[in-house]
Amino acid sequence: MKYEYVPKPECIDRRFFRKGPWGQGICHLHICEHDSTEWQDKLLFRDYLRFHPEAVSEYASLKEELAHVHKLDRHAYTERKGPFIRRIIDFARLTGENKLTKGI
Repeated sequence: MKYEYVPKPECIDRRFFRKGPWGQGICHLHICEHDSTEWQDKLLFRDYLRFHPEAVSEYASLKEELAHVHKLDRHAYTERKGPFIRRIIDFARLTGENKLTKGI
């Protein structure tokens, strides 16, 4: 099974690809320009989760709840995760946790 490019006009700094049947993708791939804002945000989120297991648990619980509530609505599932992700990225940037990314 190959990745399929999915045009998303709202995705300015990245390209989105998926595997699997429409609406039931089994894998998503986001490609960002190196060192773009999107790139930096994804690394901030990843690194924050690496160093904060309590945030991992909170994110896992949120994803499980949303997957149950929105099992037939991938768009709603993704939209509802957004505020959590944005909060972590903003907090990591505000507290200087972005320095973690530079050392990895």
